[in-house]
Amino acid sequence: MRNLMMAFSATALLSSCNQEEDVMPETQESEVTVSAMVTNTAEEDSPNPSLVYNNLEITDLSISLEDLKLHMRATSDDSKKPTVVNINSGMSQTLTLVRDGNIHIAPIGIGRAYDGIYGKLSFDLVHSEDVPMDHEMFNRSVVVKANWFDTPAVMYLTLEDQVEIMFNKGLEIDGGTANFVLSLYMDKFLEGVDPSLVRDNNGDGLIEVGPNDVDGNGEAYAALYANIESALVMRNGEFKDGKWHDHGDGGHGKGKGKDD
Repeated sequence: MRNLMMAFSATALLSSCNQEEDVMPETQESEVTVSAMVTNTAEEDSPNPSLVYNNLEITDLSISLEDLKLHMRATSDDSKKPTVVNINSGMSQTLTLVRDGNIHIAPIGIGRAYDGIYGKLSFDLVHSEDVPMDHEMFNRSVVVKANWFDTPAVMYLTLEDQVEIMFNKGLEIDGGTANFVLSLYMDKFLEGVDPSLVRDNNGDGLIEVGPNDVDGNGEAYAALYANIESALVMRNGEFKDGKWHDHGDGGHGKGKGKDD
């Protein structure tokens, strides 16, 4: 009887191990690269979209962010996988997207991600910390320099907030390497900014649009402040809803911000 019980116990243990192996499928990883650039709705597939919007010509643009992460959708199959992939963690980055009228694709970071369906990208818009105190980006999160009716202009935000870009259709990572682009749509960012209301009211030769309302351009600043998060879109890659695929549709940023 004792031998029979020991045999039964060994069989049960082996069966338990086999069942555990059955519910722990082999996991695959991909290398994920995330970069950033500017674009617009009409030319979103162009590597060199126009930087002229009505009477505004953009010459320089920088943005500061940190702690960029991809978040996996929770499913029973993914229960053994880490659900967050850190692309840029613990340090702010000042990304130059336009310099002297030339568009740049700015690298953000590279990470390893388990293959699967991801539902969200998150990051923090922050004051730039990796620049000198006399740099134009110091204590600012977004700076746009431009010519407005041939007058030099600077528009800037000091917004600090977490931005969440939701992938309603799911972002699939599957297959060795994946490259994604965080795109700032300038036409969406500038939406609602009336060129006729923006002017150099103090006559110093520079149009300023910022939180201090130096030139009395508060309406334009309010529009930029309201637009920035919805103007940020994750593009490229494979967005999946069942068996439906689209390599152009992206997620849109959402969130609430505070401006110091």
